Amino acid sequence: MRRVVLALLLCCGLVLPAAAFDDPKALLDAVYAGYQAGGNRTTPETYYSARLKGLYAANLERQALDADKGIAVDPNAPPVLDFDPFIEGNHALIAEFQMGQPVVTGNRAVATVSFANFDHRATLAISLVREGDGWKVDDIASLSGENWLLSWLLQYDPFGGM
Repeated sequence: MRRVVLALLLCCGLVLPAAAFDDPKALLDAVYAGYQAGGNRTTPETYYSARLKGLYAANLERQALDADKGIAVDPNAPPVLDFDPFIEGNHALIAEFQMGQPVVTGNRAVATVSFANFDHRATLAISLVREGDGWKVDDIASLSGENWLLSWLLQYDPFGGM
């Protein structure tokens, strides 16, 4: 039941304060400033679009319904994702950070970021969308190591893991 309530709150955007950004670069600067030394890190969902929050909520609800129906749920499976998609990990020691200039087409944009996180090199393509309250992250794709697409993990992978 707790998961369903959390899912509904995430979907409605009531759990986290909305952050408003006038341009895609400002949004990405804010996201990654939290991972720098001395940065004020917030939960990734703070920056997500309504669509991406909806995918998280649906994933949580689907897991809760499966458990309620008595369908075996892997006890070792992570609750939604077992990693922070902005850094491809759970802990951040970001070095050599580079951000490409966002390419904007109407209300959509895409930008790449690359960095070293501990001994892991990562390159991500981040899809952004302009909503009523500013730019939001709409999807994240890993272009290095184990390739993944966040929306796909949430929608089709029953446990949202890599």
